[in-house]
Amino acid sequence: MPNDVARRADAVAAWLGRGSDQAYQESFDLSNYRKSLIFPLWNHQNSRRMINQHRAEILDLFKESNPYQLHEAILVSKLLNFYNEAREHPYSSLKYHILLTCAFYYNLQNNFQLKDLYLCENLLVDSPFQVIYQDAQRQWSLLPLQKARGMSRVWDKFHMTWRRRRRISIGGDQRVLDGLLSSIGSWTMALTTIEDFVNLLSTVNN
Repeated sequence: MPNDVARRADAVAAWLGRGSDQAYQESFDLSNYRKSLIFPLWNHQNSRRMINQHRAEILDLFKESNPYQLHEAILVSKLLNFYNEAREHPYSSLKYHILLTCAFYYNLQNNFQLKDLYLCENLLVDSPFQVIYQDAQRQWSLLPLQKARGMSRVWDKFHMTWRRRRRISIGGDQRVLDGLLSSIGSWTMALTTIEDFVNLLSTVNN
């Protein structure tokens, strides 16, 4: 990490990303491959095969020297999401740990603490590094002082933020997803579950 602020951002992202979901920590095999709540049939064989097939592509991802292009590549990467952030937290996501770290780093650099941040959807951002999730319909970001327009304050457990949301474009009409997200403490696990769910809907609709 280049400085103390970056190390602090990484620590906050790890704290929020790992959560306290004990039920999802009981069964793991010290693998780097992420487990999925939405696609349990490919835990872990399919992810290992995909990574082996595209290993060079993953390595090339981090050769990008432009930070904006690297962040965008991480944001849209499907392959990077096959990795967990910590082996003892097999449902966590390396991809979303990196994106959360970037968001916290940018906000900390601008003197905004965790208590100042709101989860926001499709709002203008000061920096792309504030964006933590993106698909065809929505872009989620961590923005400061957005009580009036934000979906919810950022709490240390994702389900606390989710249950307090004022409005949302996903989950309300999908009771299974809503139920999952209402029980998940880990931010990276929640974000990657949403990505998997969106991918599942896309597969079914096609």
